[in-house]
Amino acid sequence: MRILLISYWFPPTNAIGALRVGKFAKYLHESGHDVRVLAGPAIAPLSLPLQIPPGLITRPPSPAVGQDMRARPARHAIKRLLQAIIRAVGVDHALTRHYRAARTIPDKQIGWRGQALADGRAILAGWRPDVIVASAPPYTGLLVAKELSRACAAPWVADIRDPWADSPYSSDPDWRAWIDRRMERRTLARAAALVSVSPIDSARLRGHFAQPVTTILNGFSPEDTPPPRSPCQHATLRILHTGTIYVGHRDPSPLFAAMRLLDPDERARIEVMFRGAEAAAATELAVRFGVGPQVVVLPPVDYAESLRLQSQADVLLLLQRSHITDVGNIPAKFFEYIAARRPILLIGCDSGVVADMIRERDAGFVSTDPTALARMLRLWLDTLPQGPAALPASAQLGLRREEQFADYERFLAGVVRAPLAPGSNSAGSPIRPPSLVVK
Repeated sequence: MRILLISYWFPPTNAIGALRVGKFAKYLHESGHDVRVLAGPAIAPLSLPLQIPPGLITRPPSPAVGQDMRARPARHAIKRLLQAIIRAVGVDHALTRHYRAARTIPDKQIGWRGQALADGRAILAGWRPDVIVASAPPYTGLLVAKELSRACAAPWVADIRDPWADSPYSSDPDWRAWIDRRMERRTLARAAALVSVSPIDSARLRGHFAQPVTTILNGFSPEDTPPPRSPCQHATLRILHTGTIYVGHRDPSPLFAAMRLLDPDERARIEVMFRGAEAAAATELAVRFGVGPQVVVLPPVDYAESLRLQSQADVLLLLQRSHITDVGNIPAKFFEYIAARRPILLIGCDSGVVADMIRERDAGFVSTDPTALARMLRLWLDTLPQGPAALPASAQLGLRREEQFADYERFLAGVVRAPLAPGSNSAGSPIRPPSLVVK
């Protein structure tokens, strides 16, 4: 197949959104497909490996994030004038929020759209894809895919890593949600098929759209996984969290409350390390619960170092929001933790998909109850000096990226065979989405 991948985030940019698309491009290229990539600018840190030939990638030369790369000078002048007015009159935070929401529809990367369309048309001038796959967020890439699909008469597939409308992590005013819902439905209705990273999100999409919908999990890549940790004597239970905390949404308080229930000697043998954006918020919480000395907050690290640290930890901390909107969320970090084969401690959303997968795979412990968490901490402390046992190999079953991408490849082949009628091929037979392996 000839496949055009569209993604603002792409290696070597070290962003969580770049991982899935970068690995998928590698898989397709090595499987013999003719792959081209339309990407956003390379933005530091540039630490992810580029695993396809650079000549297959088209991207802007400069990281003009959030700016219209083809904007007219008048537009920039208007923007500067509005910003000056806001500063002069002392507009409060609420109005500033509305202003920002209005100029970032559908997202902060809308300025990439013009350049992406120009670059996309240049690609299409000498090459026609059998199918276009656009990965989002940012959702600007979906708008680009829709227009390029129309230009070359090739079907396009929306690869949706996070819900577009009604995101539980959105800080935009309510009126933006109404706009996002309308844009989502008008845009995705034009796609030939939809892909999500969670069965719950797929069910939501099926409730709104007639096209085929399938679930392709993020997965992990064994070649990126450091060697297993060698048993070594140590007295401290090392609990690690990597990635963004999302203040107000993902809360480590139950863990700190559990640590406070332990005896002082037990508590002194626990170290909780946070590595990532907004991790400093954990320090204030830890002090409030009286466990400040046991909590270490350090700056983010690159992807490879993050994986190394995970493999060396005793327990890997995963935080989710205890809310119905998060039940279908499967953080990409979950698969990194599975790859490390260290026990996962999930706090939050104990009835969600991730919680079920951890229980079904015997991959760790799930709770928001400080008393239950304290009991589990004591059990893990009792297993020292060698640390909690590694996860069983069966915990990884079906979760390698290549296993998920093989399903993705078959799904795209079905789309190529049936581009004209959503949900059916030219003979009228339904496209059969691949099965989802979760056990």
